[in-house]
Amino acid sequence: MRAPDGVRPRVISARHTALIKWGLPGLILVEGISFVIGWARLLQTDQPVAPAVYAYVAVCAALFPVAAWACLGLKRVALTESSLHVSNFRREIVVPLRDVASVGRTVLGLNAVVIDFARDTAFGRRIKFLPRRRFSLFTWTHPIVDRLRDAVAAARKAELGKLTVA
Repeated sequence: MRAPDGVRPRVISARHTALIKWGLPGLILVEGISFVIGWARLLQTDQPVAPAVYAYVAVCAALFPVAAWACLGLKRVALTESSLHVSNFRREIVVPLRDVASVGRTVLGLNAVVIDFARDTAFGRRIKFLPRRRFSLFTWTHPIVDRLRDAVAAARKAELGKLTVA
């Protein structure tokens, strides 16, 4: 999809986002189902079950919804000079950069980039995406976070310039 100014948006999210979005929760679900089948077979043998197995089952049951929530919420993001093109792989929306309230990253889990919007969008006020490959593992934030912050500041400055001229 081309932007209104005719420029093709530059994709800033990782190519494997769709695989992580649907593949990881699917894999965890299949593992969980196979574990439940094995658990049912073990219970039919009337052998004693170690308490650690019960703890493992409880932890896995609690982590599946968390992992699914984290992965299924990922979006594909592309950037132009004035807007973000956000897709959930079924639908794409365009959000002006001036509507971005903040850009950060998740501390735990996927190390995703988090974008908060000033207004409600079709995908809500917050989106997460996996950035393209990181070049240095020793930096606290991904370079795309700073680039997005700079792009948002430039878009706001340009918008302010248009308002003061008019």
